[in-house]
Amino acid sequence: MKKQMKELQRLKGIGEVLSQRLVESSYDTIAKVANAEEKGLERIAGMNPKKVRAVVTEARKIMGEAEKSQHTWKKN
Repeated sequence: MKKQMKELQRLKGIGEVLSQRLVESSYDTIAKVANAEEKGLERIAGMNPKKVRAVVTEARKIMGEAEKSQHTWKKN
């Protein structure tokens, strides 16, 4: 659980308490947060709609950067 919480704390605005709540709600990776429905995240205490949008946006950005760094196509 601690490893998962540390990963989630990479997201701006997510500290120890919110990362624990996310893990307890089965959002235990940045990928799961990136793919989450906003309504599901809003049910977590401390996650208001504005924070949810910001966190999901950042998680999607991180996932996009990870995909780019692992691409298999050749650069021209």
